[in-house]
Amino acid sequence: MRKLALTLIGVSFCLSLFATGDSLNYLTAKDTIFLKLDEFGNGIFSHQLVKGQTMYSLAKFYGIKLEVLYNFNAELPTDGSVGPGSSVNVVVPDSAIVDWKMAWPRKNFVPVFYTVKHGDTFYKVAKTYFGLQPDTLKSRLYLKETVLKTGQRLQIGWLSIKGIPEALQAVNRNPLGLKMQALQQAFNGEKLVKKTRFQNGAAYWQREKKGSSDYFALHRTAPIGSVIQVTNPLKKKTVYAKVIARIPDQAYGDDIVVVLSPSVAKLLGAKDPKFFVELKYFEYVKE
Repeated sequence: MRKLALTLIGVSFCLSLFATGDSLNYLTAKDTIFLKLDEFGNGIFSHQLVKGQTMYSLAKFYGIKLEVLYNFNAELPTDGSVGPGSSVNVVVPDSAIVDWKMAWPRKNFVPVFYTVKHGDTFYKVAKTYFGLQPDTLKSRLYLKETVLKTGQRLQIGWLSIKGIPEALQAVNRNPLGLKMQALQQAFNGEKLVKKTRFQNGAAYWQREKKGSSDYFALHRTAPIGSVIQVTNPLKKKTVYAKVIARIPDQAYGDDIVVVLSPSVAKLLGAKDPKFFVELKYFEYVKE
């Protein structure tokens, strides 16, 4: 899933939990980055702001647009009041992390670690998280056995103290991951050849079903296979879903305008089986 050509080294000593830098630099050789993977596969670490640092300059340093940085930090106010002591989630693309051979001189790079969590297996960390063959990971870690312990820290590489070029952050425009980003791009592409439709009403989802990473919807008129935009105005959240079928009239009342998969509903912050949404979708233009 995540492809990193890195030298990984197992460690057990304690390190700082935050990258902070100082009033002049966002990263210094004394900092250490602990990278974690969110449920959508984004590599995230927490940067603690110090005096002289702002959200705007932080976003510029890490090559990410300000509005995107706020997307990854939905709990932070956007009125400019975020100040020293605030913890800000920063997304790190794989391409910005280098192995030890490229991290030279060493004073210009900070180490990046992954902490083993409960349920991790050696195969999962190697193959699923980092796209490495287990034998490759084993040799890079200089391990005699492949049993991982919860809390074990694995160094996955190095990050430049000069920050991250914007070009390397190009893929990180949607905090919900690449799959949601692809749906958003498909939605934006449809507006060129289709007529825009808007609709408000009740959405329905089945809370008892387990959510997955499948973002789909049932709708009465939107073209099957197309992508619709769904907004929860109460939570101020917008996501995208692929229309896979029509809403069966015998199963739902006329007040239901869309049926959502659990994963979509949860991203919208839904708590009740029915909740109000605003829809935007496109229909083919008839010539």
